[in-house]
Amino acid sequence: MSPTPARRARLAVTAGLLLLVVSACQSSEPAEGPAFFTDVADEVGLDFVHSAFRWEVSADLPAMMGGGLCWIDYDGDGWLDLFLTNTWTGIEWGRWYAEDGIPTSALYRNDRGEFEDVGRETGIATELRGNGCVAADFDLDGHMDLYVTSDRNNALFWNNGDGTFTEGARDAGVDDNGWHTGAIVGDFNGDGWPDMFVAGYTDINNRLPGATAGFPNTFFPVRDLFYLNAGPGADGRTTFREVGEDLGLDTFAGLEDFEYGLGGAAADFDLDGDLDLYVANDTNPNRFYENVAWPGGANADPLGIGFRFEHAPESGADDDNSGMGVAAGDYTGDGRPDLFVTNLGSQLHSVYVNDTETSVSFLDGTTSLGAPDLGGDYTGWGATWADVDLDTDLDLIVANGAIPLLDRAADAEPMQVLANQVAETGAPEFLDLSAELGLDDLGPLLARGSAVADYDNDGDLDIAVNAIGSPVRLLRNDVGGRWLTVELDGFFPGALVTAVLPDGTELVRWILAGSSYLSSEDPRAHFGLGQADVVTQLRVRWPDGSETTLDDVGINRFVRVAPPD
Repeated sequence: MSPTPARRARLAVTAGLLLLVVSACQSSEPAEGPAFFTDVADEVGLDFVHSAFRWEVSADLPAMMGGGLCWIDYDGDGWLDLFLTNTWTGIEWGRWYAEDGIPTSALYRNDRGEFEDVGRETGIATELRGNGCVAADFDLDGHMDLYVTSDRNNALFWNNGDGTFTEGARDAGVDDNGWHTGAIVGDFNGDGWPDMFVAGYTDINNRLPGATAGFPNTFFPVRDLFYLNAGPGADGRTTFREVGEDLGLDTFAGLEDFEYGLGGAAADFDLDGDLDLYVANDTNPNRFYENVAWPGGANADPLGIGFRFEHAPESGADDDNSGMGVAAGDYTGDGRPDLFVTNLGSQLHSVYVNDTETSVSFLDGTTSLGAPDLGGDYTGWGATWADVDLDTDLDLIVANGAIPLLDRAADAEPMQVLANQVAETGAPEFLDLSAELGLDDLGPLLARGSAVADYDNDGDLDIAVNAIGSPVRLLRNDVGGRWLTVELDGFFPGALVTAVLPDGTELVRWILAGSSYLSSEDPRAHFGLGQADVVTQLRVRWPDGSETTLDDVGINRFVRVAPPD
């Protein structure tokens, strides 16, 4: 599909190379104006339709929970491509087989803002009942790989660097059977290799005797997994060993059984230099795990893991609602990552303000957030902190859809964008501006996974939504304003990027691999700059603790930063 002349002008921002540490390309400064979202999926070639419940609604629980989506630059051209998980319902399998063939997940290549389905030619469009996904360079070869969770066996698609993928979960040791959901990637033990947490959900083949609570408590839970990256094997691909129980996941004192995990996030929540883990559990308490040194040191660490997860119930972030999607980001502007967790429609969503000083501590920010309809009316899934209006503070995006799914039309719910008022009033309160930002035109969705990214490289953040049994939505953001996007030269989840403005304001962003609900978002750090005409200092704290500092960085451009030699 060839873009129109106006569209070509809109897509003219690209990243070019600059010597040494920085690569950048500056666009003309866009006219400032309010954010406004328009669904352009059809216009740009995204013709994916999620395949569950195509002909009728049935009691297929994994299909009801929906699927995620991943922004991934699989071909390394600087434009983020889009992978979407797909599934089908069991009673419709025969009809799919007889008519169109079994549905597959899809990969769409981004060609300067226009998309083409390349799933089959890349080898990634397999008949997998996909649930969640995460994009990560597991073997650090410079090519982004994909891990896909399922209610059966999980899959690992190695990026061959030639435009194709090879499935290799079994050889890598990450093909565990069972219903798994969210996947989070980061270097938790500080050895330079990316590890992975995978949430276990429920075993629908193993009913819990005498259960009186509703789903998922009618079935036994599935254990959370943690895959420690062991580095390259004989074939050059990395291998993993599963050490979740040894690390303390789901096995701490007082826990009688495993829990029903869905979403999660990894960041340095206590600001001590390593990655901690937060897990959202459905109907069980959410869990904050602090990354601590192995008790007794290396000599007492028989498996050579190098760290341990210490459950921290005193953190105050352990509500026992329906914990689905997780967003981590500094919405209060104090330099510490806060948390937002989506819950069932009859519950309020959970907002946790990071108040860590000497020990991990979160304050309940739900009632002080000031936003109407923050749960209660809608069931939330995907969630992201993102500066959609480029005014420096982080706004909140929530994708909604009812569960259980009984009627596709009646159970659809509107998306929400809640505008943060820190930049305007100094107070972290929110206004529901969904209608003003164009989301009424979108209509209600059976939304599940959502992921934010600057897909057209124009400096503002757009939203992709994977909705059950529905076409994918791509909400293009047409805000004007000042911005800076920082791309790290390599795969460094957990890195902290700080932009200092002329008035001394410090904006912080964490590089995440796996967040929202079962999804991966833009791997770059994006900053709205308000009225600033320069970033006086840009700092990157790398996962190993080293730091890179750049002074007087221009605006409305992409900056590529390399780690210290």
